[in-house]
Amino acid sequence: MFHDALAWLHSIRRFGSKAGLERVRALTARLGHPERSCRFVHVTGTNGKGSTAAMIESILRASGLLTGLFVSPFVEDFRERLRIGGEMLTGDEWALRLSHARESIEGLLADGGPQPTEFETLTALALLCFAEHGCDIAVLEVGMGGRSDATNVIPAPQAAVITPVSLDHMQYLGGTLSEIAAEKCGIIKPGCRVVTSAGQPGEVMEIIRRRCAEVGAGTPVCPDWDALGDVSFDWEGTRFRYQGQAYALPLIGGYQAQNALTAIETARALRHSGLPVREGNIADGLRDVSWGGRLEIIGRRPMRLIDGAHNPAKMAALCRAMDALLSGRRLITVMGMSADKDCAACVPLIACRSEVLLATQYTGARSLPAHELAGLAGDHAHTEAYARLHEACTRALALAGPEDVILACGSLYMIGEAKRLLA
Repeated sequence: MFHDALAWLHSIRRFGSKAGLERVRALTARLGHPERSCRFVHVTGTNGKGSTAAMIESILRASGLLTGLFVSPFVEDFRERLRIGGEMLTGDEWALRLSHARESIEGLLADGGPQPTEFETLTALALLCFAEHGCDIAVLEVGMGGRSDATNVIPAPQAAVITPVSLDHMQYLGGTLSEIAAEKCGIIKPGCRVVTSAGQPGEVMEIIRRRCAEVGAGTPVCPDWDALGDVSFDWEGTRFRYQGQAYALPLIGGYQAQNALTAIETARALRHSGLPVREGNIADGLRDVSWGGRLEIIGRRPMRLIDGAHNPAKMAALCRAMDALLSGRRLITVMGMSADKDCAACVPLIACRSEVLLATQYTGARSLPAHELAGLAGDHAHTEAYARLHEACTRALALAGPEDVILACGSLYMIGEAKRLLA
């Protein structure tokens, strides 16, 4: 039943992806306005928004609240996108709720209403789940942008969170950092608290402050970068101190400390809003957070990692982490990218750290052909191209000795399958 229902949801892709909120508003109205039955934390940004959303949800759950979490995309299992109390829905519940959504859309169309897109349908379904499960608060990750994203159908959230903003999705959001920031700041609404990551470019901070002033959202909260210290990470996770307090994360990479500061300040902002979040809950939530696909270890001897770095900023962060972790170990990289990303900037960054780069592709029209990706590596590494991902993964396992490191990176559409093949 679940797979049939999911096939129906995917069939809506033929209607494309469209900006604007009129379709999702029509659908949520048909469903009884579930967006009015829950409190929300709304998370946007270019990099780190998924990890930050997961950290915030984990902190809120550690505080004794019944939480919802809606993220995109997924790594292995479609059900990862929606969680209640930290748990994925069963296949039967997904099937039931997708059937309900289908009936609502058919009724909407019969009355002359608009056809919702796949993401709009999924967003409305998530909101309905949060309402019907009685969630105390739900954390929503924006799909893309903010202003016109389907998740922006919600009323003013308890907190609007903006993670690091950089150039990505420029064909949809604008060609400059200011234009992209303005789109993302569309989630800031009157009366909500606003938290932004430390280290935002000056022009981005100016846009955030201007939007807050325009809608009456108050002064944005920004972590105290100078109060961050003792950052260290290894294959077991990341540790740091912030304002004298020690924290630990199971997630790997110094950049995760930056995401954690944003989550910490968001949790504190929510406490000021009346939610029962104590300092101990913050440490517990960070310690127990689970977030796959970002320097995720899937096997040892040889060490096998997956990472969904798919734009220059994410790839640079991944490479900084790899520089610290490799310690002279040989790196074999399996890489696949979407053609609409800045592949020319991403591929050389990891190629120059790899002894072997196995260029590959995933199933789907957006994937960059393997031979084109291989051509972007230049002379940085020994490069081979494989049109089938399983061939690239088989080759990586054949090449690797027990002390080597295999990294599968690039598009999130690829690394989930790579995880199954390499694990």
